[in-house]
Amino acid sequence: MEQNDQRNMMLAIVLMVVLMFGYSTFVLEPQARQERAARARAVAEQVQAAAVQAPKIERQRDEVVAEGLSSAARVKVEGPAIDGSILLKGARIDDISLKGFYETIDDKLADRREGEIQLLSPDQTARPFFAEMYWKSPTGVTTREAVWTQTSTGPLTPDNPLDLQLSLQAGRIDRRVTVDQNYLFTISDTFTNTSAETISITPETFVRQKMLPDLLKIAREDQQAHKGVLGAYGPKKNQMVKYTDLNKGKGVVEEVSTGWIALTTKYWMAAAIPDQREAVTMRAMVEKANGDTVFEAGFTGAARSIAPGASATASSRIFAGAKRVSVLEAYQKTAGIPDFTDAVDWSWLWFITKPFFWMLQTFQNWFGSFGLAILAVTVVVKTAFFPVQMKVYESMSKLRKLQPEMEEIRKRFEADRARQQQEVMKLYQREKANPLAGCLPLIPQAFVFYALYHTLMVSLEMRHTPFYGWIKDMSAPDPTTIFNLFGLLPWDPAALPLIGSFLMIGVWPLLYGLTMWALQGMSAPPTDPTQKMIMQFLPLIFLILFAGFAAGLVIYWVWSNAITMVQQYVIMRRNGVETEFDKLLKRLLNRKAGAS
Repeated sequence: MEQNDQRNMMLAIVLMVVLMFGYSTFVLEPQARQERAARARAVAEQVQAAAVQAPKIERQRDEVVAEGLSSAARVKVEGPAIDGSILLKGARIDDISLKGFYETIDDKLADRREGEIQLLSPDQTARPFFAEMYWKSPTGVTTREAVWTQTSTGPLTPDNPLDLQLSLQAGRIDRRVTVDQNYLFTISDTFTNTSAETISITPETFVRQKMLPDLLKIAREDQQAHKGVLGAYGPKKNQMVKYTDLNKGKGVVEEVSTGWIALTTKYWMAAAIPDQREAVTMRAMVEKANGDTVFEAGFTGAARSIAPGASATASSRIFAGAKRVSVLEAYQKTAGIPDFTDAVDWSWLWFITKPFFWMLQTFQNWFGSFGLAILAVTVVVKTAFFPVQMKVYESMSKLRKLQPEMEEIRKRFEADRARQQQEVMKLYQREKANPLAGCLPLIPQAFVFYALYHTLMVSLEMRHTPFYGWIKDMSAPDPTTIFNLFGLLPWDPAALPLIGSFLMIGVWPLLYGLTMWALQGMSAPPTDPTQKMIMQFLPLIFLILFAGFAAGLVIYWVWSNAITMVQQYVIMRRNGVETEFDKLLKRLLNRKAGAS
């Protein structure tokens, strides 16, 4: 009966796979093609209609910037961590590239400047994203489109501030822009009333980004970290609104005296930071005008009432850069920006993920390798949980010892499952064994290991960081695959339709499947044949699943499994339990003795 059950189960699994493959090939894929075609037609119609109503001119970013620099409409920005330019029209910071960070690993290896992360980009380009500080009158008139005059010389650098001036009917604005060694701009304005009447004027600072369908698609599909509005609004810390929710009308209006607000993705961020001594109104919204939809995040300062001949000042800061924890921490401590390290999505387990990152950073400083830091942190965590693991393994060892008696009970009452379960429970009671005793200690470990997993997922430090051998980027999947003999055959399995992505099974995913299978061999197998067969398939299933994970995460799990095997083997041997490894070793030694 057992053999028939297993055979039927195998046939059912094979039939299910065939049906799923056939359904995907002949039903889902044609439907998906039809839907894609319909969406393409709808987009084409929208684009055509928009072109008739308000034609848009999209230009290359480099072309726009070069034209502005050559006509003196822009001022260059040169810093150790960034380069770019500022548009004099509106004094807009709209051209910022991040040095040392690249779009692809190939760009990094070739050190291609054009491959650098282009965080901020001018209007009329493919991905407009910019920051600006301006003044607004009670009637809604602003200085956003006004052209400033450069009154200082040379590009903006950490040692050379940029001075600008703007003449208006009501007065004059003198502006100084500075940039530090990393990603922080400081804008300081002095508004002088040269008119004969008292004027009221309000400063505003915003970061703005044109809404793009691909941005929303990425935000929906990639749930590894928050993407959208992020900030600390006074006492409200770590406030988040997703791009998709912001697009649906969920905004932010908060009157606060401290904090910051930003548009952020997983690794990069542009933030508006007010003077922490001034009450402001934080805002985030979607604005629609002239056929454009724009994400906005920033703040409105307090209105200034300026008498004739008098002056008023206002200042704000703009962060435009990479979410490097060391940099964010320095700004939090020295620049007084509250909770700025929370720009990294630490998840709701922040009280675990933050210490994990601190350990990773410490070990990275010691070893000079983020990969070795991952291995070291795994050793620390496994060592800390060793007493708990010992209780789990002792419980497993006791169950392993009872395995022969359980097999005997199963065979004796094979036709009576209820009696079989009763006898097994009596055996547990007699030997004081509890199959659930090893489960409860695993719960806190699950939270800890998830926190470590999340920390690795959001760490910018792992992006484009190499490990040893063929792993050039630990944030990307293992590039090798067994189906082309790890690169020996000139063939890319990923190019195959439908199943190509499932064929990219590299060395590290294979090692993970092997270590998981070895771990299963050290544990007591389930008595139920169906459960046993399912457990035997798990290493293969997880092997395929982990093949698409970042290589750094797979390396971490392989190393964790290896440490677990050593711990489990030592404890089981101390409890007198013979493992599958011992049995294999005996067979090999007996075969060698027989051959001699």
